Amino acid sequence: MTTSRTGTASHRKWREHALTEAKNNGQTHCPLCGTRLNYTTTRQPNSAEPDHITPYAHGGTNTPDNARIICRQCNQRRGAHTTRHHTDTLQPSTTTTLLAW
Repeated sequence: MTTSRTGTASHRKWREHALTEAKNNGQTHCPLCGTRLNYTTTRQPNSAEPDHITPYAHGGTNTPDNARIICRQCNQRRGAHTTRHHTDTLQPSTTTTLLAW
């Protein structure tokens, strides 16, 4: 039985680090849609989820500079189908803090 990419130690560490940094930096809203992020409940449309800016499927890595926190709904909508370069527009009025490691 093979382990999924998201089940690897590298991915779990990247995920936890990204979430912790976003909480510590006071990020409260999704920078793509403006929804208030929920850091305590998973698998909800507004759950905070780490996103690979350059998707893993397109060569993105589990590094801090390739991470941002967005809501689950935006993360699922983006999936691995986005282009290699980030094309989503940020909404400055709803963006409180982007990750800075």
